[in-house]
Amino acid sequence: MISVLLCSLCAVGQDLRNQILCSDQKTRDVFIMDANGDWSKPEAILWHWNPKDDPNIPPERLRAFNNMSDSKCVSDGKQVLVVASGGGMALIDVATKQSVFTAYPGGNTHSAELLPDGTVITASSTGATLKVFTRIGDEKTPHKTFTYKFPGGHGVVWDQIHGLVWAVGADVLVAFRYNFDVENPQLVPVQSFDLGKGYSGHDLVLLKKENKLLLTGRDVKEFDTMLGTFRLFSNRHPVKSISIHPETGEQLVQIPNEEWWNDTVMLLNGDRKWTLPNKARIYKVRWFSF
Repeated sequence: MISVLLCSLCAVGQDLRNQILCSDQKTRDVFIMDANGDWSKPEAILWHWNPKDDPNIPPERLRAFNNMSDSKCVSDGKQVLVVASGGGMALIDVATKQSVFTAYPGGNTHSAELLPDGTVITASSTGATLKVFTRIGDEKTPHKTFTYKFPGGHGVVWDQIHGLVWAVGADVLVAFRYNFDVENPQLVPVQSFDLGKGYSGHDLVLLKKENKLLLTGRDVKEFDTMLGTFRLFSNRHPVKSISIHPETGEQLVQIPNEEWWNDTVMLLNGDRKWTLPNKARIYKVRWFSF
C-alpha cells in the first residue's frame, strides 16, 4: 500500500481523532485509516509507520517487529505505542514518524502501556512476563528494567483514577501498584480476580469515563473497577481486540476469519465493516481517540 500523509497532519489532534488505528502483520505496517473512507484507495491512509523506514530502528532489530500485535494512541494523540510478537516495542512520534523510545521485551509481546512518567510496561504471552522499562528525559532506550512473572500476559493498561496497572493473563485479571522509581522499578500485585480455567484472556481496554475495563477471551467481559464485579458484555468469541468510540459508543472489533487475523475489521453489531487490500493480516484495531 502507498502511504499518503495529509498536509493537515500538523494539527494531529484535530485531523486524526476518532480515525482507526491498525497494524498489518503481513507487512509490519501501522496505519491510521480514514473511518469514513474507502480502504481500497491510498487516500484512506491518513498516517503510516513501518520500522524499516525509521532511522532509529537498526536493521538488525527489524525482525523484532515481525507480526505487529498492538498499537495504541497515547500522549493525547501525539504518539503511537506499538508492540510486535517478534518481541519489539516502540514509542513513535506521530509528527516525525520516528521512534523516540524502544525496548525489546521478547516472549511474544502482545500489549504495552505508557505511564505518566514515561515508563512503559509490556505484556508477553509465551514469555509469561510483564516488563517495566523506565526512562529519564529523552533517553531512547530503557534506563532500568523490572520483570514480573505473569503467565499468558496479553493485555496491560494504566488506570489513572485508582493509580493501578491492570493486566490480563491466561485466566486472571490482576491489579498492580507501580512505585514510580526509575532507578528501582517494582510492580506489586494488590488484587487478583479469577477468570476461570481456560478463559484465555486476550485484549484489555480501559473505559475511562465509566471506570470499567473490557476484556476478551472465551467471551467479552465488563469489569467494574469500583465494585470489583464482572458482567457479560458479549458472547462473541474469539474477539482478538475491542475498542469503544468515546463519543458514539461504537464497538470496533477484530474477529479472525483465518487463524488469529483478518483483513476486515467491523463493529460488533455488524453495522459497518472496513477491509484492507492485499490480504492484509490485521490483529488488533483501535479507535485513534484520546
